[in-house]
Parts: sequence; structure tokens; C-alpha cells
Amino acid sequence: MRWAVEIESTGLEKRNLEDLLQGLGFDLIEGVKYLAFTSPEIENCGSAPEVYEKAKLVRDAFIGAANIDHDFALGAVIDYSSQVPIRHVFAEASAGAMATASAVGEAIISPPSGLSENELEQWKAYRKEEEYQARLESQHSRLIPAYTNVNAAKMMELLATKNFSSETLYRIYELAEGHPDNRKSFHAQFGITWDEFNRFRDAVHNPAVTGDWARHAYHDTPRTSNPMTKGEAESFVRKIANQWLQSLV
Repeated sequence: MRWAVEIESTGLEKRNLEDLLQGLGFDLIEGVKYLAFTSPEIENCGSAPEVYEKAKLVRDAFIGAANIDHDFALGAVIDYSSQVPIRHVFAEASAGAMATASAVGEAIISPPSGLSENELEQWKAYRKEEEYQARLESQHSRLIPAYTNVNAAKMMELLATKNFSSETLYRIYELAEGHPDNRKSFHAQFGITWDEFNRFRDAVHNPAVTGDWARHAYHDTPRTSNPMTKGEAESFVRKIANQWLQSLV
């Protein structure tokens, strides 16, 4: 092994951190002072600054729009090529973490009646593992797209917006679609009908439908007889965004 990057701080338990990093293609190891991570891509880097630039992408995915670990901070880049490992320390401005909340809904499940003490302990262990795997799946569904796709990271930032404007809703749609040239195949992939899309466009574009909230300033005849409401347009976009993000995992 040539290179590894220290994790100076994290709010995650070691197992959770290791599982999440593995989902991105990294291995968690014991570093010189802290836990560290490495990967074949990092191993192929030619210099410590190059390694650090790649590590910053990992950090940004953890603390940014995916909202996984606001305490995640990088330490030194470790060079193991010499007899004594060398720690390359990089100073930079602190990255801004988004103060958004995310949670996985959990149902309260009681153990079956009549279990022995040993069976009850086994049941509790099973439930604990089941809950962990559900939380891990939820974390992966955000972290992997945020790390692997620039549009996904931008989309998750926009989805964290409290009050959606028409511009924000349409931007989220565009990030998923990629380009109007992809529209036909994109709609086919996610089951969007042309009537549904035109109802959405009427809502977000046309002030004759949604007043000053609309993206455009000029009034026009709606494309459909039943344009979406603002709430319906938001639900439409959230559904598309969730489906598209899941397709990246």
C-alpha cells in the first residue's frame, strides 16, 4: 500500500463508517494516528496533493447534500512508500455542512410473547441488526449518488429547500432528465406520460395557471385542461427525483 487518508473526526460508529466507505469503493484501515481509508484509485495517485483532492470528494459527499456525517473531517495523507510513514498535512478552509435533517421511519415492534430469556436476547439482536441494515440502505441511497453523480449532489441540495419556487422544481426535473434530447427515453424509463408532463409544465411555467409563482412572465393558453397545482407539481418532481436517485445506487 502506498497511500491512505486519515479520518480525523467522524460522528459514525466504526462499523457504519466502514460499510459506507466500502459502498463507495474504499477500504477502512488503521492509520498512523487515526482511522484511514484507501482504494485502488488512491493507490494510483502520483502525489499527496492528488490523493487529497480525491479524498475531498469523499468528505464532501459525507458532509454535504447526502447529510450522512457533519463531523466527518479529513486528516493527513499518509505516504507508506518509505520505511517510516510520512504524514502530509493540508490546511484549508472548513467546508460548510448543511444543517438539514434526515431520518428513517421505524415502526415499534414488540417481541412475540412466550419467549425464553435466551430467545428474547436473540430476538433483540436480530431486530438490532435488521434496523441497522435498513439505516445503512437509506444512507447508501443518498451517499452513493452524491459521490458518483454531480447532478445528484446538486439535486439533493435543492430537495432540502424549505419552500420550492417554480425555478427550483423545474431545475430538479432538469437535473434528472439531463438534457431535453433525453426527454423521450427519460419519460419512458420513469413512466411519465406526455399529458402528465404538460400538466406539470403548465403549473411551473404559466402565470395564467399559477400567477406570479410561475417561471415565465407572459400569460399563455395552458397546454392542458387540468394543469397541476403547486402541490401536485412538487409531488410529481419529488417522485421523479426519488426514482432517479434510486436508479444511481
